[in-house]
Amino acid sequence: MIEYLIKYDHPHRHFISFESTFPTENKDHIRLQLPAWRPGRYELGNFAKNIRHWRAYDVDGNLLSYKKITKDCWEIETKGSTSVRVSYQYYAAELNAGSTFLDEQMLYINPVNCFFYQEGSENLPYQLRFVLPESYEIACGLKHTSKHELQADNFDQLADAPLIASANLRHLQYQSNGVVFHIWIQGDLAITDTKLCDDFQKFTDIHFEIFGRIPCTEYHFLFHLPPYFIRHGVEHHNSTVIAMGPATEMATPGGYEDFLAISCHELFHTWNIKSIRPVEMMPYDFTKENYSPLGYVAEGVTTYYGDYLLYRSGLISEHRWQEMLAEWIKEHKENQGRFNLSVAESSVDTWLDGYTPGIPWRKVSIYTEGALIAFITDQRIRQATSNRKSLDDVMRKLYERFGMQQKGYSENDYKTLLEEISESDFSDIFSNLIHSASDYTSYLLRALEYCDYELVSSPAKFSEMWLGMKVEEANGKVVVNYIKENGPADNAGLWMGDEIVSVNGIQPYKNFQNLVTRAGEIISIVFLRKNQIRNTSLSPTTVAQITNYFVAKKSSTTSRTEG
Repeated sequence: MIEYLIKYDHPHRHFISFESTFPTENKDHIRLQLPAWRPGRYELGNFAKNIRHWRAYDVDGNLLSYKKITKDCWEIETKGSTSVRVSYQYYAAELNAGSTFLDEQMLYINPVNCFFYQEGSENLPYQLRFVLPESYEIACGLKHTSKHELQADNFDQLADAPLIASANLRHLQYQSNGVVFHIWIQGDLAITDTKLCDDFQKFTDIHFEIFGRIPCTEYHFLFHLPPYFIRHGVEHHNSTVIAMGPATEMATPGGYEDFLAISCHELFHTWNIKSIRPVEMMPYDFTKENYSPLGYVAEGVTTYYGDYLLYRSGLISEHRWQEMLAEWIKEHKENQGRFNLSVAESSVDTWLDGYTPGIPWRKVSIYTEGALIAFITDQRIRQATSNRKSLDDVMRKLYERFGMQQKGYSENDYKTLLEEISESDFSDIFSNLIHSASDYTSYLLRALEYCDYELVSSPAKFSEMWLGMKVEEANGKVVVNYIKENGPADNAGLWMGDEIVSVNGIQPYKNFQNLVTRAGEIISIVFLRKNQIRNTSLSPTTVAQITNYFVAKKSSTTSRTEG
């Protein structure tokens, strides 16, 4: 067993102290590996940058020689010692759903950030002992051996088991299909226990209707609700961490809907990616990238169901579901990266820059494009089988044949299942949508038609987007942060990072929208680029019309108010 002691002093400094003991198994050298990435975010991390005071000792407390052989792997010379004790500190000052964080109110750990495994001994069990205030409770999916002690069967289980330790945790629970689901909340949420549990049970029940069973004995929702803006969720084997704020916003109708949607999304991941896993990630290799083109299934299908199941469970209206479809379509239509990189290629490139904007117009979102492909796929199956089958059946079979058997699935496995369930050919979906940088409109129109929906468009109100640009107004500056390729602003020579100094001779801060939407005026812009003043102008004849999209029942009116 690998033993870990976790403690801290001066929590405002954000340093967590770790002490661990590893058996040497009579080897002259052992290697300790810190993961190079974390499940739920498929890009390389650099967790080792947060470590200081790394030391190795023998059983008698003597210092041992060691060296780093990669950015996150340490090799220790054992000198005949039967075990090695390692100590280090981890700097935990960032709070999000995938990080590790310490302050005066809580200790929050995502183990994949800061725990080591011994190369070749990944299946050894872990015993974790925490030195915490007596009032602290630990919320975690691992087995509790005492109030402040946890145990993991192996490193994979440990790496996938985040925890929150605090004296202020709000704890609720409900049951679905005989399984206990825990809700742990760090922060203030002005929603009653009864409403939370009732609403969570509604979308949870639908998951069981699809899959029949869950790949864990109990499940934990771990929520951070800080007083500032954040929206982030990360899936785990039998838990999820969700960070959303400001907490007061979660009690508004829109904020609460978003709270439910991200929770539903992360729960679906318990099956789709934590259990139903691409063959390239079975098992995880924590030392390097695990490339896969299947992000459109792992994240896209999950995004689709995360919102769709809210509608199916009665938590949102059909009209709101139509609005969600329209939002995905608008994002697709406005992303010029759809002509440059396919969703399968974008999946592979998550390891490169999948979670940042990247260079202009290069890629698409595996979430948005994947959700649209899932919708198109679902409707094709329903139409081919006269509604006897759906994407539900495909996901259930993926779980039975691969997830439950602990086997990874390939893209060909997924295509084969789609065709088996629908008894129809899906080659065009894969060639024209998944592996092609293309516009999805024709496929979307056919899918909407089968739902008795239609896509309605109307001109948007005049805004800076008519100029093919967006700006950020902050700290007294107006800075361009988006340019549409071959749009008016692009053709006028404006670019991302340019600071707009004046519009028609007027200082634009907190007034930019009004200044650029005066119909009939030539727009003269003075801007600053790399400390050089430049000038340009846009004529009203060069503006680009921006379109709003709506999904509506075919029998309903197609007129819409601009906005």
